[in-house]
Amino acid sequence: MGQLVRSFASHQQGSTISLVGTVTSPNETPEPADESPKDASVGKSRTKLFVGSAVGVAVLIVGGAYGVGYAKAGDNLPRNASVSGVPVGGMTADQAIETLETELADQAEAELEAKIEGIDGKGSTVTIKPEKFGLSIDYPATVEQSGAGRSANPAHIWRVLTGGKNHQPVASVDEAQLSQAVAEVAKKRDGKAKNASVGFDTKGKKPEVKIGKAAKGITLDQQGAVEAITEAYPGPAEEPLILPAKVVEPEIGDDVAEKAAQDIAKPAISDDVTVDTGGGAGKFKVSESGIAKSLSFEAKDGQLVSKLDSKDLYKASKGAIKDLKISKPRNARWKISGGKPVLVKAVNGTEVKADDLAKAVEPALTKSGKERTVDIKLAGSDAKFSTADAEKAKVTEVTGKFTSSYPYASYRNVNLAQIAKRVNNTFLEPGETFSLNKVAGERNSANGYVDGYVIQGGVLKKESGGGVSQAATTLYNAGFFAGLEDVEHHPHTLYFDRYPAGREATVYYGSLDLRFKNDTDYGAVVTASTKAASPGGKGSITVKIWSTKTYDKITATDPVKSGYTSGQTITRSGPKCEYQAPIQGFNVSYSRLFFKDGKQVKKQKYSWRYSPGDEIKCTN
Repeated sequence: MGQLVRSFASHQQGSTISLVGTVTSPNETPEPADESPKDASVGKSRTKLFVGSAVGVAVLIVGGAYGVGYAKAGDNLPRNASVSGVPVGGMTADQAIETLETELADQAEAELEAKIEGIDGKGSTVTIKPEKFGLSIDYPATVEQSGAGRSANPAHIWRVLTGGKNHQPVASVDEAQLSQAVAEVAKKRDGKAKNASVGFDTKGKKPEVKIGKAAKGITLDQQGAVEAITEAYPGPAEEPLILPAKVVEPEIGDDVAEKAAQDIAKPAISDDVTVDTGGGAGKFKVSESGIAKSLSFEAKDGQLVSKLDSKDLYKASKGAIKDLKISKPRNARWKISGGKPVLVKAVNGTEVKADDLAKAVEPALTKSGKERTVDIKLAGSDAKFSTADAEKAKVTEVTGKFTSSYPYASYRNVNLAQIAKRVNNTFLEPGETFSLNKVAGERNSANGYVDGYVIQGGVLKKESGGGVSQAATTLYNAGFFAGLEDVEHHPHTLYFDRYPAGREATVYYGSLDLRFKNDTDYGAVVTASTKAASPGGKGSITVKIWSTKTYDKITATDPVKSGYTSGQTITRSGPKCEYQAPIQGFNVSYSRLFFKDGKQVKKQKYSWRYSPGDEIKCTN
């Protein structure tokens, strides 16, 4: 035993312990191996006793150190652990999480600047906002990664007591939100390659050539972008974040556009082109601006090819073409002369054809001086509504007629006569629509109209062209009984007893019109005449529709009135105040009936609501 204790003591001072041999001191010599059987037996017994005791002691020593280490390690992080440079060594997991949530808040919310691969400029950068892209730091996972948590593993205990290193935060990614955010980036940034272009600015006095720069096409690799963003967050990245994309080069580069501008565009608008029609018709000019508005460039085989649009060129030159001394075609028509329908035959003429104009002008666009004068032949121009067409659409008789009377007022005599003169002998081809505003023109002094009363806001006021609703009502009823299609009509807001209830119309230039369509297979002639009113008497206006009957008879049912209402009595003062009698309001309905071969074949219903008119009394 004394030898065992010494060996132990010697071990404590630096001797080695062998768990499979004997305990030796550095100065002792091992026993010889050739012992007698008896001595060997005794030696083995002693050796077993010693080995058992040594192992027990060693276990006690190591076990004691392990217990101390396990107790000291606990749930703490390794002594030298840190995350993004923030020390968390020796902290519990909860302490480390709380610390990182505070210290890494700015890094967690920091925006990442990314660049789309293959393109430059303003459109190449993308700002990755973590909250929008579903990115955040997973603090529990980050702390766990740094070595947190109790473990019986000696290696873990040793790492807690002596080890640890700096770690990067662990990212939490909402994959659905990230994919959606990347898809939105692609929607905004993806685009086809843009060719360089050549165009014109025609806003100024002289047109100018404008060159549009080429741009690469881009298609973002959305899955690759998701992976790149996931890998880069929360940063900071060692290298710039690149979002992968497919880039397509434009077919037409800036150099091609510059060449087309110099060779074609600029010479094209350097001066007007003079067009000579030959003979006595004269010449006209196609302006620089007209050329610019009709000349365009399109990509073909890697080049920009010019194209002159014939319709646009003709439209831009139409004003100059009108001054030519050429005979214009006139359509065939019917008119009423001597109280009966008369056919006026069509007249063919000559004209400048749009395609001929473009063919003549295009070769001169790149030339200068006298070479910018070109010749063109006038083409025959047939009437659109020929004599044969008019004969098929024969006008034979009066199919609709209406006369209305009006009390004397000088403005009524003037304005209604002006309307009748403009309307009289208006011819409507089959399918054509009559518009009173178009035929009568704006009701102003320049067109021969004078001031009269109109309804504004339920009150009668004076205005140029007052009283023309008498003509509108008469025209409406003539078209009504001729069976023509009612396209637009507006009864008055207030009822006047000289008109058929509901079956009347008012007009106001620019907003309210009277329109009816000749929906028959025949031509229609509208005639109008007036009989002036004398003081104390009445005047009248008569409108007739001449055509060929489609129906045997067209009638109107008696109007049905209901829902009567009355206005108020209002007292006003001032020099412009005029007395207005009260007008009753009511509902009215009626129908138009069509007869053929003695039978009703069609019925059209109409209804209207008249507002009540206030009585206005004047104190002056």
